[in-house]
Amino acid sequence: MTDIHSSRWTMFCAMIDNFGDIGVCWRLARQLIHEHGIQVQMWVDDWPALQRFLSVQADEPGIELQHWQKDWPQPASVNQQIAASEVIIEAFGCELPDAVKAALAATDTPPLWINLEYLSAEDWVAGCHGLPSPQNLSPAIRKFFYFPGFEPQTGGLLREAGLLGKHRQWQQQQSSERQQYWQSLGISPEQLPLDALMISVFTYENPALSGLLKQLADGGEPVVCVIPEGRSLNSLDFLQTKPRAGDVLQLGSLTLVVPAFSSQDQYDWLLSICDFNLVRGEDSFVRAQWAAKPMLWHIYPQDDGVHLDKLRAFMDRCLEGLDPALRQHYEQLALRWNQGEDCRDLWHYLRPQLPDLLEHARKWQQKLAEQPDLATNLVRFINRPPAGLIR
Repeated sequence: MTDIHSSRWTMFCAMIDNFGDIGVCWRLARQLIHEHGIQVQMWVDDWPALQRFLSVQADEPGIELQHWQKDWPQPASVNQQIAASEVIIEAFGCELPDAVKAALAATDTPPLWINLEYLSAEDWVAGCHGLPSPQNLSPAIRKFFYFPGFEPQTGGLLREAGLLGKHRQWQQQQSSERQQYWQSLGISPEQLPLDALMISVFTYENPALSGLLKQLADGGEPVVCVIPEGRSLNSLDFLQTKPRAGDVLQLGSLTLVVPAFSSQDQYDWLLSICDFNLVRGEDSFVRAQWAAKPMLWHIYPQDDGVHLDKLRAFMDRCLEGLDPALRQHYEQLALRWNQGEDCRDLWHYLRPQLPDLLEHARKWQQKLAEQPDLATNLVRFINRPPAGLIR
């Protein structure tokens, strides 16, 4: 059996959708290094975007970064080195270069090849997790589908050691943590209303966002809305000019704060100290669940509407046990939000229910935390591969 603690893994990541894929891969690589002693070489295609992502992250000397150029002008020695890895991870279905596949086929003991799939709560995921993917390159090559998920029969969710403890600490001292957060942005806490409802927004473009923010601005309750620099700002068509990083805008009862592009760790901090989080995609979606605060998911939109089936599958799992009337209104809000429809009446109903949603979010976090995390599950899978695997 391979000694996993002395192994080297290679990961391929195609960057799409504003750092979503690299965000997941970076978290996974960090955990493999720090908690499992694995060396990670990561090949990334969009080099300029990667440099921007890295500009706000903590240094990770254990990750060896390489530029994945689509024409793959790499010498044979590089392909052979990749083929000598213990594990190759093909993140989110990105296709390995043909020269790498050829090197795998020419190796007597090729690495275990993992296709790390996108996260889904749909029922079929548990049945497909860990299944082999037939390859015609060589009888020795074995490739497997690896599905993150919410059930014990799946690969689990990314969760590094100590994460839940950080959230407990941040939330036990939420008032002081908020002050420290504002100061980290160069904002004096005195500029913001005390005890305001605090909301974070990290979404794709969504016409429903303007209506919601206008309602918050016209209401009597003080609200601080944090919209980090990114795609969400494209939806604020009710403003005369698009906000920029560093802006603090007062719009009636709403204070709009626009932080500059920030690190993953700082984003976790923001999720933890907010009262409500609007998130998107996969990485921020998972991190919001670990923060255990009420949230609304803007799932990646697909033309055929399949994303709404995925949304319903998630709600079927995470809303189990919630008061039926509250659940019905929340489901309606989520569906309208993901179809860009007016959500103001549903928000008006749900706002007084945030304490109940908070209690439910904490229960959901604890239920998920009973399962091993994705990185740990993956290491166990590599150490104890399915029967018949040739190593």
